[in-house]
Amino acid sequence: PSTAKPTERLMAYQPALDGVRGLAVLMVLCFHQGWSWISGGYVGVSVFFTLSGFLITTLLLREHIRDGRIAPAKFYQRRVKRLMPASLFCLIAVSLKAWVGWLPQSDRLRGDVASAALQVYNWRALTGTFSYAQLLGLSASDSAVAHFWSLAIEEQFYWVWPVAVIGILAATKSWKVRRWVLTGITVVSMALPPLIASRWGGD
Repeated sequence: PSTAKPTERLMAYQPALDGVRGLAVLMVLCFHQGWSWISGGYVGVSVFFTLSGFLITTLLLREHIRDGRIAPAKFYQRRVKRLMPASLFCLIAVSLKAWVGWLPQSDRLRGDVASAALQVYNWRALTGTFSYAQLLGLSASDSAVAHFWSLAIEEQFYWVWPVAVIGILAATKSWKVRRWVLTGITVVSMALPPLIASRWGGD
């Protein structure tokens, strides 16, 4: 019904999203193989970002509807449990491989691993020699933790967006107003990148 709250319609398990994830992974893998016929395979990263935003927002709204509030501490705890073990395992494995000499010696590796652990690898790469366009094509030959640039962006989103959602929900009282606010945020977010790029460049 039109009066239903957003999450009453959105939270049923949707197997199609698993299929979209699979296609996104395939696109990224083919892109990094350097195959010319899939030069736009990096779009898979954007697909992951979009799905993540949709699912995280839906979970936050469901919690708000169910409990009347959002508990940021519990949200961050769930994210850490879901993401941190695999990330730490990867960084420890990379560090051990470098220690025993199985990786090319690099003066940057220690800083790369530290910035990956702190979820800011994208900023380290950008303040170094890479542009955002080049980040899409980073490989292990650039850094053993090159793939953490996109993970860092997603994790930064996890830190900022729940606070923004809490603020929007606190400042508005009806779902109609909230839809207009989110629509406005979306329009501004779509308009800003080309304006920023025209003034300061693509990064």
